[in-house]
Amino acid sequence: MAHQSGIRVSSALESQFRSAYTDGIRVLQAHISGESVEPGATQSQHSTLLDDFDSIPKLLNDTTPCYLLIRLDMDKWAFATYVPDGANVRSKMLYAATKATVTRTLGESHFIDTMFGTTQDDFSSAGYKRHRVHAESSAPLTEREQELERIRDDESKVAEAPTMDSRRSHARAVYPLHEDAKRAIREFASGTVNFVLLTIDSQKETVNVEYAGSVQSHDEMKQRVPQNVPSYALYWFDGSTRMFVYSCPSSSSVRERMVYSTFRHGFTECVRDLGVEFDIRMEVDDPEELSAEALESE
Repeated sequence: MAHQSGIRVSSALESQFRSAYTDGIRVLQAHISGESVEPGATQSQHSTLLDDFDSIPKLLNDTTPCYLLIRLDMDKWAFATYVPDGANVRSKMLYAATKATVTRTLGESHFIDTMFGTTQDDFSSAGYKRHRVHAESSAPLTEREQELERIRDDESKVAEAPTMDSRRSHARAVYPLHEDAKRAIREFASGTVNFVLLTIDSQKETVNVEYAGSVQSHDEMKQRVPQNVPSYALYWFDGSTRMFVYSCPSSSSVRERMVYSTFRHGFTECVRDLGVEFDIRMEVDDPEELSAEALESE
């Protein structure tokens, strides 16, 4: 079953989608607002499809994800998801998890093409041409298109990940913990060590321990958290408070951020089974945010 985000398509978006042809709309932007998907900016049909594509980047910015409903013919559409690298992790997850709800509500039979992009150029006429060439042929993908394929694969993992309710009776959404990682977590639970750092190996599909030991200060803990890749950390703050720190640097790849965000809850559930109940959970975009002042404010 697909992961459902609990977000619904608004009646305003449904109405605008139904009347798009008579209203002369070529592109209908949609965005998640609160608990619903709402209509955003529109672009009228002015010329050919390719010419109109060159105006689509004007609807986009470098930090805000959105859906683009692009009318190809009278009642045939392309469904596009724009997820810029600069968007925050939560937004990326919501858009990935809600896509199926949008297409199902509006009518899956209307959508004969699907696009995905992380840059504004992906939705220019040149970007659309590249998309169609490779959709209609078996030509080798360029490096850029390979990256988009990887991101799409991760988006699918997000959509298929178990929900909180389903996890009560189904396998958790997390890669298995390496035996060394389990051992380190048990040592943390017993107080033998006060800091454990773990990372995900997507190739081997395991969660591995990178460091397990006792740090002497908050600053030393901060220095051990990677600057350019996501990580999970377990930390005994001041010897009395068990903290879970999820670090997701903006410099890390979209693929890495989505994998770590997808598996975060399942990972903490596994850690709980090994004897660790967290008092505080903290998420940072930059390890530099892990100052003593920030930790104490939590």
